[in-house]
Amino acid sequence: MIFPSLRMFAAAGMLGLAAGGLAAPDRAESTSSDRRIQVGDPVQDAELRTIDGRKEHLLGKGALANVFVFFRPEQDRSLDTLKDMAGCEKEFAARAVRWVGVVSDSWSPEVVKAFVKDAGTRMPVLIDEGDALYGKLGIRLHPVIGIVDGKGKLAAFEPFRQINYCERIRVRIKLLLGEATEADVARVDSPERATTRTDDGVAKRHVNFARTLHQIKQDDKALEELRRASPSRRACSRTCWRGRSSLDKGSAPTRSARSTPR
Repeated sequence: MIFPSLRMFAAAGMLGLAAGGLAAPDRAESTSSDRRIQVGDPVQDAELRTIDGRKEHLLGKGALANVFVFFRPEQDRSLDTLKDMAGCEKEFAARAVRWVGVVSDSWSPEVVKAFVKDAGTRMPVLIDEGDALYGKLGIRLHPVIGIVDGKGKLAAFEPFRQINYCERIRVRIKLLLGEATEADVARVDSPERATTRTDDGVAKRHVNFARTLHQIKQDDKALEELRRASPSRRACSRTCWRGRSSLDKGSAPTRSARSTPR
């Protein structure tokens, strides 16, 4: 006996084949093909209300690089991204670079203001009424950064990445300013294996393993892991010695103040 649902599925498949192929189901994931705007496409300017009650344009006249950051308040990775972009704002303050944040109108201005203040960014934040701009650009996830060139075309569209995100944005801005080449962009996008396996990463693995050993009451082995981590990198020294100190006191090593984005 063929169940009705199976019979309907088979019929749909036959119809799809008759039309030239079985259509794939809709997917929620973001891919380069399901965005409504692609790199190289023109980006239409829009004037939107800001969280301060003023009016601001999405794109600024005369800018060689217009950077817009779609973010979501109360989200760790959005906070980390805005903090990183705050540093970039300062770096490019004297160049023809314009920054704006974009947030859904589903968030109250007070919540957004507090979030932006915590991030330390000074860019104007536009309110996307009814998520119209969000839908028009085909954005699926937060945060995401778009960069528009001086001719009004989308030069880059960068969804969030845990590794190298800030560098990817920085080098693309520099490319539009004439301060970097396509080869520079390629090096940032695909760093050599030798540069990715750093002493920093090795030391962190020792520290994380030490934390695990401490939790199962094997403190002697945990301290040995911390000793292995200590000479591995200069930048890790504070983490390593903080971990060793906490073990000596009988408490678990703590993570760094800046949490890993979820």
